Amino acid sequence: MRRLAFGCVFLAMLAMPLAAQEAPSESDQSATAFDAAAAWDEFEQVLRRGYAYIERDDIDVEAQLDRSRALAAKAPGKAAVRRIMHRTALTFMDPHLIVGPFEDDDYAIVMTAADLDARFEDGKAVIVDVRRGSPAFDAGLRPGDEVLSVDSKPARAAAQAPFGEVLPDPTANQFDYGLTLAVNGRRKGDRSLELRKANGQVRTFELGSTRDWADSLREREPVDLSFVGPRGDVAVLAPLNSLGNNDTITAFDAALKNAIAAGARAVILDMRETPSGGNTEVGRSIIGHFTDQVRPYQMHRIPALEREFTVPRQFVEYVFPREPFFGGPVFVLHGRWTGSMGEGIVIGMDAATGATTIGSNMGDLLGGLWNEQLELSGARVDLGGEALFHVDGTPREDYVANVPVEPASTARDGTDPVLAEALRLLEKR
Repeated sequence: MRRLAFGCVFLAMLAMPLAAQEAPSESDQSATAFDAAAAWDEFEQVLRRGYAYIERDDIDVEAQLDRSRALAAKAPGKAAVRRIMHRTALTFMDPHLIVGPFEDDDYAIVMTAADLDARFEDGKAVIVDVRRGSPAFDAGLRPGDEVLSVDSKPARAAAQAPFGEVLPDPTANQFDYGLTLAVNGRRKGDRSLELRKANGQVRTFELGSTRDWADSLREREPVDLSFVGPRGDVAVLAPLNSLGNNDTITAFDAALKNAIAAGARAVILDMRETPSGGNTEVGRSIIGHFTDQVRPYQMHRIPALEREFTVPRQFVEYVFPREPFFGGPVFVLHGRWTGSMGEGIVIGMDAATGATTIGSNMGDLLGGLWNEQLELSGARVDLGGEALFHVDGTPREDYVANVPVEPASTARDGTDPVLAEALRLLEKR
């Protein structure tokens, strides 16, 4: 099993027993039949050894792995095995658990390549939130719209389709996850959504690929600075899905310096456009501007080490003060497109700075990301190898805002609900 860059140096230790079982060379493999069962076993070992969230009480993990293992054993080749692995990963409802390489007809990655959040409510499939400035937003889709069909499939059948044969009977939560995948379409090609609007009108929306749109956003500046409020003196700093770009450190420094020089009386840190996560250097650099003391911001736990050696490993990460310091009122906005390191910044701002957090459930990208390259199937696996927590012990994915607001990106009338709430609270203060 060949390793790529890992989110944690400890993973190298975990693979030693597996590494001893050297995979056949390419020439050897070409001379022998592909062993689908062995390829699946390699994948399952990675999950059981490294995935921090394999112990679950919301799904029957053992039943799922048994079902997928039986299907994989009958697969005719590597591509078929990878497809079963990919769909099995989706059953965990974790955008950080991904198996590639991808096919064009695989569903777009949520929430990076997504502009809609959806779930079932009282038996109806409904849009929960719409990413601002997206194709869906521009087309007029709004929270509360009922999804009648996706690409001519009834909503419930469309929600089951991403899992295929590996999950014939999804749970309610899996149906919700599948629905979000379905309405955001596949990696390549358009999507057709039949919706019932709030006024009862039934309309069909033809929307382009969310992946193509997400790719088009890569040329944005790392950080956006704007001013809002009745007097235009409230600075809004928004990292634009740039938390994995170390240039964001200096860009945020400069943006905050400019905000302070312009006389900002309050800062709104808008984390709602960070679906792809990032790295802790960028995260800690941002939080450090809002504390004047060294403070803890996030707790890490590495279950793989305890599984391997029976010795638990847990540690707390700290932020250090960083110039320029801003000591005025700070509000942190978050929602479904706040992912991974974005989620870490939200809980870190709550823990280390006393800022007021406002928003909905976040992206729920579970844990700190590790990567594996599988030799037998040629698959790449991304998974959360470190479980992450607020310093008070709350799992990051269970964090609830100081001021809960749903939807967090787009209200039914198209306005910005959490930005309005931040300004309301600031004037009240």
